[in-house]
Amino acid sequence: METLWSMSTTIRNPNRIKDVLSTIKKIEGEEWNDETQKKLQALLIKNRYYTPTAKNLSNEQIELLENAEANMTYEQAIKIFNDKNYESPPMRGRTSFDPIEKLGLVNVINSRVCISNFGNKFINGEIDLGEVILSSFLKLQYPNPVAQGFGQWNTKPFINAIRLIKKVNVLCAEKGMKEKGVSTDEFGIFVLSLKSHKDVDETAQKLIEYRVKKESITDERLKKKYIDEFTAAYLIDFKDPINNTKEYTDNMIRYFRLTKYIYIRGNGSYVDLEPRRMIEINSLLESDNGKCKNYTKDEWIEYMGNYEAYELPWEKEDKLREIATKIIEEVHIIEADLKRPITNFNIGIDKESLKETIKIAREKRTKLQNLKIKNDYAEVNKISEAIYALQNIRALDRKASIELEKWSKVALNIINDAILIKPNSPIGDDNEPTFTAPSGVPDIECYYETFAAICEVTMLTGRDQWYNEGQPVQRHLRDFEEKNNNKPNYCLFIAPRLHKDTINTFWNAVKYEYEGEKQRIVPMTITQIILILEAIKNIKEKGKTVNKEQMRALYNSCIEISRVPNSTEWQSHISQELEKWKLAITA
Repeated sequence: METLWSMSTTIRNPNRIKDVLSTIKKIEGEEWNDETQKKLQALLIKNRYYTPTAKNLSNEQIELLENAEANMTYEQAIKIFNDKNYESPPMRGRTSFDPIEKLGLVNVINSRVCISNFGNKFINGEIDLGEVILSSFLKLQYPNPVAQGFGQWNTKPFINAIRLIKKVNVLCAEKGMKEKGVSTDEFGIFVLSLKSHKDVDETAQKLIEYRVKKESITDERLKKKYIDEFTAAYLIDFKDPINNTKEYTDNMIRYFRLTKYIYIRGNGSYVDLEPRRMIEINSLLESDNGKCKNYTKDEWIEYMGNYEAYELPWEKEDKLREIATKIIEEVHIIEADLKRPITNFNIGIDKESLKETIKIAREKRTKLQNLKIKNDYAEVNKISEAIYALQNIRALDRKASIELEKWSKVALNIINDAILIKPNSPIGDDNEPTFTAPSGVPDIECYYETFAAICEVTMLTGRDQWYNEGQPVQRHLRDFEEKNNNKPNYCLFIAPRLHKDTINTFWNAVKYEYEGEKQRIVPMTITQIILILEAIKNIKEKGKTVNKEQMRALYNSCIEISRVPNSTEWQSHISQELEKWKLAITA
């Protein structure tokens, strides 16, 4: 049985790639044998990049694993690993190593672990995660000298995925159908099973035929039955096609989004080519037909491990100037729409200066897109859209944690007159988050004339909320306070529900101290944020607005806890203060 193309689901969160790579760096130069493989997995446990299940572990070990702030020694980690009594302990390390090796970030050369040129650039911060995924995907091909099970394939899967999506759009245009990329079920069935560059046109035609039939079925139960039956029949030679198409599609779309070459449309239902990158996409497809090349094992390792090995076809002066000009035109359109002064860009005369212009123009476009969000969501009907999204956060097509970061950013733009609301999640050219904010930084930073704030969000509701958010939120706020020490700083913490241990941790920081100083942390539920938005919607309908000082007054009243007897009463206090605030602003 064959396997669909997919990145390993061992690392579902691409932000973990750097964590695992940095851990592998600790064993660089060592022989890659059973003992080193077990050592790697123990180090991942120690660094809390892998959490084993509780089976076979003592209560003390479980408590140590659950307490993210507790210091774990290597001796404790290796004992946890050994006590798990895995059937094949070294396999655990090999499984963690495999996706990092597949990307070309690490190799085994002469039986020893070696971080590649590519991997070291990533560790050193010379390139970001999106550049890592794009570079790897542009080079990846099946078959290759290190992958098994792809003997009958002849494809560069990422290149041919782009070719297929483009061909589907071309066929749709010819047939008078809407051009919308490929649906998530089509992605799993046709994109992940595309075995040869020669099959793109034929596969696109089959996809269209499947879509026409599927969209002719109005009964949702019958439509699902058709999708499952078609999937099983079309992928008869592949392992567990119905489950794997769904699981692998979810995983691969996360990685695809990081390249910035695709964007999600139709409320998360369709994967399409990013229109703002069509110069790059067309240049790529003109220069690369998605056909495999021949490599020896040593050549392949060198190729995948060299960041500069794939020559980007658009990195020529004429193409770079075209890209820069197009982005600048977009910037000017948004500036005109916002009635802001038109920015004068120095386009540059050589490759490096053009690349710098493109970088600056894209950053400017993102800032303007965020300002446009603020303008757009000033309209009452748009506030209703944000309220609906927050009310149905788990029902949205994209991962709920990503959606919560997105709609919290929107809510913060609606709520008051900030100078800047700056999300730290990676975003595409469409200003949509491609993943949640990385660890070590706040989810969102908020800048006002008289104060500043961070916003931290989580979909966790159990005790793991405290493990994962309690100390990190306080640490993020303290780092932010040190950078913005000329004005008061706050943290708005948002979750579906607030766990009592999380509340108790924040209570201590607010009432007593964190690392010697009190903090201003305001924990609220999604429901309470919705109540704020509903209040703002009501007063906007009356021609009034809410400003930053009114929001700051709410924050201050929530953390004024001198008369609140204990942490268990704090949530009631916040609810009461929110009700008082609503009455005050609507009076």
